[in-house]
Amino acid sequence: MKKSISNIVYNKYFGKLLILVLLMTAIQVKYAFSQLVDKSLKSEVKEFFFFDPLVFYSSEQKKARLDAYFQIPLENLQFKKNYNTKQYDASVNYAIKIINSADETVVNESFTDYVTTSKNEQKKLEESAKFIVKEFFLNPGKYRIEITLSDLNTKREKTLKEKINIADYTMEDLSFSDIMIVSNLKKEAGKKIITPLVNKNIDNLKDFYLFFEIYNSMDSSAEKNYSYKITNSKDKIIEKGVFRYTLIPGVNKFFEKISTQNLVLGDYKIEISDSSGAKILAEKLFVNKMSGLTLNSKDLDIFVDQLIYIANSDELNKIRNAPTSELKEKYFIEFWRSKDPSPNTSRNELMQEYYKRIRIANERYSHYVDGWKTDMGMVFIIYGEPGNIERYPFSENTKPYEIWDYYNVNKQFIFVDDTGFGDYKLTTPIWDNDGTRLKN
Repeated sequence: MKKSISNIVYNKYFGKLLILVLLMTAIQVKYAFSQLVDKSLKSEVKEFFFFDPLVFYSSEQKKARLDAYFQIPLENLQFKKNYNTKQYDASVNYAIKIINSADETVVNESFTDYVTTSKNEQKKLEESAKFIVKEFFLNPGKYRIEITLSDLNTKREKTLKEKINIADYTMEDLSFSDIMIVSNLKKEAGKKIITPLVNKNIDNLKDFYLFFEIYNSMDSSAEKNYSYKITNSKDKIIEKGVFRYTLIPGVNKFFEKISTQNLVLGDYKIEISDSSGAKILAEKLFVNKMSGLTLNSKDLDIFVDQLIYIANSDELNKIRNAPTSELKEKYFIEFWRSKDPSPNTSRNELMQEYYKRIRIANERYSHYVDGWKTDMGMVFIIYGEPGNIERYPFSENTKPYEIWDYYNVNKQFIFVDDTGFGDYKLTTPIWDNDGTRLKN
């Protein structure tokens, strides 16, 4: 897969302020690498699929409706080439079982869905996902739902289980649906188009939406205030406020915009309560974690140090000198959001590409220091995969050296192993105008 990286400025304070501007507009970066692991940067364990069951009231059916949302990242599926259509096909089997409190199976369905992609779409699988929603009408009560997805090409299988409580919406004057987290909301031809965040990870989003319904079974409108709060895993209140509504008889639909400015990495819960805050009417769990990375407080300092090739000195010092770990996380997230080439999506392609290069640099170029700190690692992280490499091993008259050519930016780098232990150094270091070398 190819990515574009452009107009990146690399800065470091090393005695004097060094500003090295690398013109990399529209550079196409190759992704033809195998899966790599190293000691300083851990890849996120990827889930096979995501599932979010949401309960609403159906005024047509006069009972609760369970909407089962599924999201399958296409990179998790095995595609086979169809030589008749020249397309690439994957097949997924869904097995859905819903069991009531009496241990009776009330739903037992299985169906197969197909995904077809072109050759070009195969190069962008990590950017795409398959979304499916299934509806089930249920009587009030407690249930458990079991979902099993199978990739029919590889036989890979995963089962998720969840408990569901179906309220009796006819027993209350005012009642709430479940809360859906929405990553994007827009209008087309006067209609609202939403993107459900099935994995419940707000990740790179600067804000997101809550969607829910309030049902008024009375004959007249009602003015109501509702309290809401967002708490972290330690039950600390991060955000709170009041929703004020005029509720007409029947179904009332609401979208509430939530800023992620104060939500550092971690687990969260949002609760909507009556005006006193005593009775919880709806709640939702969600997370904030960086897709593609496993980040904890121990790793954060390493991640920050590794920003040296993309952050300027002011950005780097702001993060490093943050007075608390929470602020350091916040500044780190804000930095990457400011660099995001697609800010309206939950993926930050630039961040993922940058840390992928660091993983590869550590695998390829580590010796007595981590690979990202070496000259070869530095050039690889900044410029990506060379267009051509010429290798000249040790001989009687010359030391081992390599020549890397980057045709797309008209640059060439020569590395020499002076020690004979694989410590290749640039023969012409990357200098600034004052003659200060960019070092780690």
